[in-house]
Amino acid sequence: MSKSLNARCIRRWEVEFKPVCDSKVNPYWRKSDLRGYIREAALTTAYSMVESMAERNAKVDFDGSLQGWTPEFSAWYRERHEQYLKEARDYL
Repeated sequence: MSKSLNARCIRRWEVEFKPVCDSKVNPYWRKSDLRGYIREAALTTAYSMVESMAERNAKVDFDGSLQGWTPEFSAWYRERHEQYLKEARDYL
């Protein structure tokens, strides 16, 4: 996974949740949550972005459509999964 993609997602989540993770504002979320739960959510977001882009690109290359997976596409994509992940990581 690209360090810059991870860093961008982490930063975006931190900016979004920093006002919420203040004990004066919210009794449940703390600043330490920015390093824990929020960071983990950001890394999950980055991973999902790469996977989603790889799957969409492969689907378009396979049959030119974004709709539906078939058993044939699944077998075809399984063989080329790493290639499409690398392309998506490089792009993002």
